[in-house]
Amino acid sequence: MGLKQAVDSWVSASGAEKQIRFANAETVRWLEWGFQSYFRILLGLTLALFGTAILTSRRVPGWLGWTAIVAGVCSVIYGVDVGYSGLASRLQDVLGIAIFVLVLVFAIGVLVTGVRGRGRRHS
Repeated sequence: MGLKQAVDSWVSASGAEKQIRFANAETVRWLEWGFQSYFRILLGLTLALFGTAILTSRRVPGWLGWTAIVAGVCSVIYGVDVGYSGLASRLQDVLGIAIFVLVLVFAIGVLVTGVRGRGRRHS
């Protein structure tokens, strides 16, 4: 939303103010890249640590831990790439799909494991 407002004010500006408004919009875009990069890196570290906890606890199947770790590593790589290339690259396209699939598999696996474990306790 901030970028849209900055771009709108750039478009409606005239004269010397147009350059200043463009610089403001560019700054907002760079901040967006920075925040997105940090978010992806922290998300990746969280997934990797969560996966490591799963592997060490042995309460949940190990493949779920490895799935979280791989998703985390992919997310960290994605975040580093955003920091260097902005929000559009082929690597991000591939990693975005991989992260989505891995996190989906992880979430469904945790759900199924939880439901099965719950059913065993009541039987």
